[in-house]
Amino acid sequence: MQDAQASVFYRIPLVGGITDYPDFYRENKAQSICCAIDRYLHISITSNEHGGVTIESKADLPWEIGLGSSGAFFSALVSALAKSKNQKLSRLVIAGLAYELETGLEKNATGKQDSLACLCEGISRISYLQDDSVTVDKLNIPPGWENTLSSRLLLFDTGVRRRARDSINDILSRKNTILLKEIAKLPDRLVQAWKAYDFDFLGTALDLQEQYRGELSPTCRSHQTDRLLGIARECGAGARLTGAGLGSLLCYCSEGKQQELRERLKLPEIKFSILW
Repeated sequence: MQDAQASVFYRIPLVGGITDYPDFYRENKAQSICCAIDRYLHISITSNEHGGVTIESKADLPWEIGLGSSGAFFSALVSALAKSKNQKLSRLVIAGLAYELETGLEKNATGKQDSLACLCEGISRISYLQDDSVTVDKLNIPPGWENTLSSRLLLFDTGVRRRARDSINDILSRKNTILLKEIAKLPDRLVQAWKAYDFDFLGTALDLQEQYRGELSPTCRSHQTDRLLGIARECGAGARLTGAGLGSLLCYCSEGKQQELRERLKLPEIKFSILW
């Protein structure tokens, strides 16, 4: 085995998350939309003096922040291991192996989105099929809209750290298929709105994702996050918490209201650009 390195990027979930678990997608249509950002997770594998290897990771963002950290870690690990063996694997194979590795350690540790989204640039729609396969379609965004979208998406660190799997276990145990089906419809609604050049529908879509997510389980909400979401909406922003945990607040906000939003939230902002 030779020394090797691999890097993947973090992803921001837009809509459709939580439908990427087998308990749901094996019986229902499931899909999600996410975007890649210029924040990275790195893995290095080096030979050590004991005849084994040392695996080290370095990340641009904190763990448990709701941006797919664990999925990114395992995908980077699989990529680095493949490189150390001079093997070239497709992103679907890497994501599949990463997902199997992580869920082999704990069944509901993650859905299928995170290990794949960290390998897909731009804005992607991922579909989860009943036979456990996935498909990825990169959404075509008009060049003039790319800059606007990047400037109107703001991300804030709530400071809350909690494993997303804690909420997922509660959500899946409740078998609330009706709400999950509504979440699964959001990617199609967003794509249709964008095809009609209604790009601001993203703000509404974020609100709906958060509404359904909050109704799925009380573990997805807290007084603090309800307050933050209320401030965002008072500033005219669409907003959702990222992942199933409570780590980050994602807002779609017009340029004229962003300063007010920042001042009222009083949260550290995570600066980023979308990787087109």
